[in-house]
Amino acid sequence: MGLGRFLTGTTLAVGVGLVAYLALTKQDPVTWGNHVKQQAQHTATQVDNVRRAKDNLTQSSNRLTAALTAAQPVLDDIQTEVDKFAFKTAPRLSAIQEILDQENDE
Repeated sequence: MGLGRFLTGTTLAVGVGLVAYLALTKQDPVTWGNHVKQQAQHTATQVDNVRRAKDNLTQSSNRLTAALTAAQPVLDDIQTEVDKFAFKTAPRLSAIQEILDQENDE
């Protein structure tokens, strides 16, 4: 019985508050109801847009992860070739550096 009275009192208070609000702001209840309905629809549309954007982001993230995973062997091959090139050119570069150091000392 206590919960029923509470709910009845709460509902009555909300109704009286709404009537007072509409009377003080001089709004038509039908117009106010339509405005609330439009706001609810707009909010629902925005929630759907956010949900779609989240789904798109998840799909894009999954595609990026797959692409990075597929690209890793190629990146490893490129790094190996760069390391080989650096190893092959190191003696020549050190010889060039020695010549430049001698020229700068003179």
